[in-house]
Amino acid sequence: MTVQGPVYLRWRAGRPMPEEERFDSLDAAYDAVEARWPTLQHQSQQILDARRVLLFSTVELVAMADEEAAGAD
Repeated sequence: MTVQGPVYLRWRAGRPMPEEERFDSLDAAYDAVEARWPTLQHQSQQILDARRVLLFSTVELVAMADEEAAGAD
């Protein structure tokens, strides 16, 4: 998937308003999700495009993490 940056990682850390971080590319956002997965997996994370349109939902990101974990076995 080719996505022109920026992209945003959004998650809920127990507050009413979600937190959001900007990345220059989709790969950078994926890397951040992977690095923070132990924390983010329970915080309704999403990846959004520059217009804040949903690219990957929590369910999709969990499925990707599960596939990676299964591949590592």
